[in-house]
Amino acid sequence: MASGRDRQDTKSRGATAILMATFNGERHLREQLDSLFTQSSKEWTLYVHDDGSDDDTRQILDEYARTHSNMRVLDYESQHGACANFLSLLERVDAEHYFFCDQDDVWDTDKVRLSLEEMHRQERLHPDIPIVVHSDLLVTDGELNVLDTSFLRYTGLAPEYLSTFDTAVLPFATGCTMLLNRGARDAVLRHKGRPTMHDVWTVLCTLREGGRVALIRQPLVSYRQHGHNTLGARDIRQVNLNYRWRHLRDIVGDNARHYAMLRTLDYGSPLKFIAQRIKYKLKNKG
Repeated sequence: MASGRDRQDTKSRGATAILMATFNGERHLREQLDSLFTQSSKEWTLYVHDDGSDDDTRQILDEYARTHSNMRVLDYESQHGACANFLSLLERVDAEHYFFCDQDDVWDTDKVRLSLEEMHRQERLHPDIPIVVHSDLLVTDGELNVLDTSFLRYTGLAPEYLSTFDTAVLPFATGCTMLLNRGARDAVLRHKGRPTMHDVWTVLCTLREGGRVALIRQPLVSYRQHGHNTLGARDIRQVNLNYRWRHLRDIVGDNARHYAMLRTLDYGSPLKFIAQRIKYKLKNKG
């Protein structure tokens, strides 16, 4: 049985790679790994890079890598953050399709199969362009008790209004649900900006190059909210005027970071960004 710790073997067997970035994830890591290795579709390889954990994360990864021949733990320097860590994996691994995978969620048994089926359908309809497929999620607490059966409803997002480069003024595809084709991966690596989140950057680069972002309405991931998420789900029912006032600095900062990524891709002026945000809110209310 292969040890899984091989710096050179970064060609994905079956041409599908699952990319997992870890950091101090010992509490929930086993549940996530178990949900991967019980997928109904088995034709993929898991690539993991740990970002300098000081808990038992590395030991857990080594344990699973020893017993699963389709798992590789890549050993290279720390990337100092989830965004850079995911993008480093995307750069190093050679495959045709790529999943992003967080360390603390749980995948539905058919997530890989259903995502690939939708990707193949999109590639037949739209050949030779960058494509990202993403899905809805179950919003859960730290013990996987369901808080809402739709992340999109919970957060008030309407991806159908945000699916072009000009209108993509909000993050609307969650990284742990995403599947990229090779064209989307190459689009990400061609653009040299300063991304703050790998999933947002992937969507923006894909749309900037005339690509497509396709949604599976079915929730395929249990999205754990436990207080230590890099980013979490925000219940739209609590986002009233009082909430906006109390969190004004965070909201302004989030918008500024999103526009900064758009600007590095030649989006246009801040006025364009604001106008598109207003159009989105009017459409979403109607």
